[in-house]
Formats: sequence, C-alpha cells, structure tokens
Amino acid sequence: MKIIFKKLEIPIITYLFLLLSFFCGYFKNVIFVFFVVIFHELGHVFVIRLFHYKIIKVELYPFGGITKIDKPINSSINKEILIASAGVVFQILLFLVVFLFRDCFRGSDYELFQLYNFYICLFNFIPIIPLDGSAILHAILEKFFSYEKSLKYYQIFSMFFFCGFVVLNFLVFENYFICMVLLWEFVLLKRQEKYLLHRFYLERYLKEYPYQKICNERGENYHVLKKNRRHYFYSDGKYKNEQEILAKLFDITYDIW
Repeated sequence: MKIIFKKLEIPIITYLFLLLSFFCGYFKNVIFVFFVVIFHELGHVFVIRLFHYKIIKVELYPFGGITKIDKPINSSINKEILIASAGVVFQILLFLVVFLFRDCFRGSDYELFQLYNFYICLFNFIPIIPLDGSAILHAILEKFFSYEKSLKYYQIFSMFFFCGFVVLNFLVFENYFICMVLLWEFVLLKRQEKYLLHRFYLERYLKEYPYQKICNERGENYHVLKKNRRHYFYSDGKYKNEQEILAKLFDITYDIW
C-alpha cells in the first residue's frame, strides 16, 4: 500500500469530478468506484514488485487507473500476462472478501459495491489500449508474431474494439469521458510506436535475454525478431547472429574475435 501512495498521481480532472459528485449527491458512488480501482491497481503493483520491476507512477481517473512501469520490452511474455491479469484477480478476491462481510453494509450498499466491482472487472477485460485486456491480447500476439507485427495488430484490434465501444457507449452508457481517455491513450501509443520498435531492437543488441526457442531465418531481415526467441540469419553462405544484423541498423561495426 505504501508503494502505491508514494507513486500515486491524481489528475486535476479527477479532483473536479470528485467535487462535482459531492454537490450532485453521488459522492458515495464515486468513493465505491475509487476503492475498487485502487484495489485493482494494488494487484498490478503487487505482481510488478514481485518481478522487481520499477513503478513509474499510478494514475487515478474517475473510472479507472493506469499503472506505468519501467521494464524491458523484451521481458517475459508470461510475466506480461500475469501483470495484466493481477488487477482482475485482486478484484475477484475483493468480491469474496466483501461477500463475507456483507452484513457490515447498510441498505443496498452491498449490491451497489459488488455491481461496480463486476462492471469494472468486465470493462478491464476489453482489449482496448490501455486496458488490461489489450495488454493480455498483445502478449498473446507476441507468442505468434514478430514484435513489429504484434505491435501493429495490437493497435488494429484495439481500434476495432474502441469503435464498437463508442457505438455501445452512444446507445447505452453515454459516458464520453471514458471514450476520450481511451482515445488519448491510443494516440500516445501511436506517437511512441517508432520509439518502442527502436528500443526493442536496441535492447536485443545490447543485452542477452533468456530465450525459449531458436529460429533460423534466411536473409538479414531484423523485422522478424520475436520476443522469447533467439534468431540466426543465413546470408552469403554463413549464419549471422542478431547482434551482427542489428549492428547495421545502429551503424555500429561488429567485430568477431
């Protein structure tokens, strides 16, 4: 708990929303949502700390939170899935704990709290950037495709589901603030796309990561590099490792001793 409060950042829009909810008589509802969101983010923080990654900050918005961490792009795919799933797992634990202490709630507060917990859990499974469902989808795509392709497909799937969510939001929920936040996070990722690709290749050049499989490729196309794979490239009658191919990308002379 100490870690999450130390790294906690609350945007001004969240404070304004809290103030507005107080004057409109919905303060209790918002507090319920905030408690669920904080518990959800605690799940991410717990697993992130378990894997010894550095937490940059935890942002809390009126209807959700974002935990940003500093970790290698070439980190384990299974760890990525566990981190993304941890928030929902903690929400399930919260559901069980609240169920055991349901007699402590007054009136319909118990049903209201569990309803918020359920919908936030369901919402986070939607594969839209930056929701947990999108992180899980991205990790699954990385198991089958190169990092470059998986990043592209990840954005395409996310935009597809975002469009569907906007239509559903227009017909049912009418909460356009969430749509604006989701769209902004997608735009931020799109602007970072080239940076992420170059960081991925630079990490592969500078450091050896544990690999599950070895792949042999023809030619010198570094775009086929996958996470959790060690690639060798057959060109000019001999095999070259990843560092030799990536050295050309960064214009570095690679000498073999």
